[in-house]
Amino acid sequence: MAAIARIGNIMLDVNDIQKERIFREAVLGSAPTSADDDYVWFNDNFLALQKVPEGKTGKNRAHPDMGVEDLDAAIPQLEALGATVVQPPPAEGFRWAVMADPEGNEFCISAGH
Repeated sequence: MAAIARIGNIMLDVNDIQKERIFREAVLGSAPTSADDDYVWFNDNFLALQKVPEGKTGKNRAHPDMGVEDLDAAIPQLEALGATVVQPPPAEGFRWAVMADPEGNEFCISAGH
């Protein structure tokens, strides 16, 4: 079947675009491919930020999943950047954690992803 569309970027709504830009640059280890006062694009990671006036009001229905080398080491590194743990990793089996960025947007991290 021929595709009608393809994913260009996952767009995250944010209030403080500069704070979120700094957070994402540190997490992704790369600078945006382009940015202005209202948008920041990390095209190498298919992620973009969009400045909006309203705050987050509920759980995200969609969120980015990110892979890390060492889950237990990544959690405190992300917390040092302003993230919080929403759901800690399970002790056994497939291990992942649900985190929230400084504005409360959820994302998951897992090792070997």
